Parts: sequence; C-alpha cells; structure tokens
Amino acid sequence: MTQKKLFLVFALLVPMIPAFSADLARCQPQLEAAICYGVPTEHWAMSDRNLVQNLKSFQERKCRPTPFKIKQTLIKIYQQYPKEIQQAFCEIKKVFITSGDVSFGALADYYFDVSSVKAEETLSGHFFTGKPVGFVLEISEKNRFKGESASAYVSRVFQARFGKTPKESPLIPTAEYETPFAENGALATTIVHELGHMLGRSHKVTSTYFLPFSESKWSKMSFKLDGDYYLRHANENLSMDIKSKQLSDRDVMPIISFLKKAGLATLYGATSPQEDFAEFFMLMFYGNFKWKIGGQTIFDFQGELKTNESFKAKAEIIKNLMSLPAPFSLQNRGRVTGEIGVM
Repeated sequence: MTQKKLFLVFALLVPMIPAFSADLARCQPQLEAAICYGVPTEHWAMSDRNLVQNLKSFQERKCRPTPFKIKQTLIKIYQQYPKEIQQAFCEIKKVFITSGDVSFGALADYYFDVSSVKAEETLSGHFFTGKPVGFVLEISEKNRFKGESASAYVSRVFQARFGKTPKESPLIPTAEYETPFAENGALATTIVHELGHMLGRSHKVTSTYFLPFSESKWSKMSFKLDGDYYLRHANENLSMDIKSKQLSDRDVMPIISFLKKAGLATLYGATSPQEDFAEFFMLMFYGNFKWKIGGQTIFDFQGELKTNESFKAKAEIIKNLMSLPAPFSLQNRGRVTGEIGVM
C-alpha cells in the first residue's frame, strides 16, 4: 500500500479537524460561482406534467444577490473540510440557498444536460432518461443557516423519532458529537451527508427515486427488497415505527442493540439504503460521535468501526470508492433511465 493510500485510510477513520483553513482541492472558485440565492422551487419530479420543462425550471431558477454572511459561512465551512471532501465541490453546478419555508434541510441531486432529457408517459408511470453532467446541492436557509451545533442537531433528529415520549424524558439519549464547526456543525455535517448521496449516485451504490429499485452489496447488508426496502433483523412494526416517528422511550435500548446488529449508524439511516449510505459517509469523516444517557455511553461509532463486522464492511466500501482518482465524477456514469418513483 502506498503512502498516499495509507494516509487516506487513516483520514477516513479519524475525525478531520484541520489546523488551518485552505482551498486544498482548488474547488472554491467553482463553489462561489455555483451559489444561487432564491425562493423555493418544487423539485422537477414532483409533478408528472412536462418533466423536461420542470427540470429546466428547477436547475436554471432565478438567483438574487446572496447575503454576505451566507456566502462567507459556506466558504469558511468549505475551507475547513479535508481535501477529500473539498474535491466534491468541483462537480457541483448549482448550490441553491432556499430563502423560503421548506420541509427539508438540504438535498443533493443530479444536474442534467437538458438537451439529453426525454420523458414519456407509460401505463405504469412516467419513463425518464437523461445524462447527468454534475450535481445540484440545495440548502434551506431557515433550517440550516440559523446556527446549530452538530450535537444539538443530531440529538433533535433522533428524539423526533420518539414521538410517543415527552422530550424531557431522561431515557432519551443525547448526542456527544465533536466537530470543528462549532455553531455551524449542523450545516457542515448535513452538507457532507449530501455529498455522500453524490458519491452513491456516481457509483450506483444504492437505488434512487428511479424505479425499479434494486439490491446492491450495500443495501443487502441492512435491508431486504420486497417491492420496497425493509430492515433486516427487524419486524415490520419496528420498521414502520421508525419511519412514522412513533417510538417510545421503552424502545431506546432495543433500538441501540438493533442498530449495532443491523450495521446501521443512525435511525435516519434506517429509513432507506441511500440514507444509510449518506449517514455512514458523513460519519466516516466526522465520526467522533456517541449516544449517552445520564453520562453513560450506550453507542460509540468509532468503537463500532473497530469491532462490528458490518460497520467494517461498510467502511471498506466507502474507503475503496474514495481511493479512486475522481470519486465524485460523473464522467463514466452514463445516462439515468427509469420510471419516476417516490421522492
């Protein structure tokens, strides 16, 4: 193994806390040119009518002048990323900062060559084909630029799954999650999660919203496919309770045991193979992450990486992808083809 590959393996297993800020991958000019501040635009696949025009409107929406603080925050976060993360920004054609009220924090999607896109109605749905030439990253100003630490955000998202339990319950874990981003931790790690989606899309690691769904080496480790994806090592009720946010505090320890057994890093990752991959990718770079109840650690991501065979196998897949010369590139991706499924 070369010295370069040895460093990459080490880098992926140790939380990245750079001692200085720099444009190591030389992608900052692309990031600055890609930023577009504007109002929410419905995703092109949400409506069946005129998909090609929808796509063009989604990708080429009008931009307003970006507030200085937002642009400054994005660039500062970018400069604190390791080079392996920074290189993804050279593949992003648009970074939409959405100023209105939306339900998501961030999303990543293909950026298509509109001239290559074709869509037609079939008996079962709408068939789509198109050549992706880059990516779109969209971030909600309201939900991510207001300042929130990574610990507070991860705790909040986890607690939301326990809809049958009062928020003040001492039995619900809180996250100990150390990152170098302070009050921008939620924003910075959310972006890395979305870059994980980009990596997955570049290499067909998991299915997306294009049907039919398919099984892959990644998805088979924690999910089973039967029309839709279902969790392995879990009954149907548990799968539904996780997705519908109907867990109670009595489920905490069984859930933690389940995550370890199923090789899942987070409850959000348990909702689908693609979210599992993105969450795992995020934690491979920023994995100084633990769940605690009353000061006692009940889940330690770094510990699972060392001892849990499923975690090791997933880490190996990501390390192999990131060892490629241009892991986020779509140069060899080819066309995306299929019917539009659930967004």
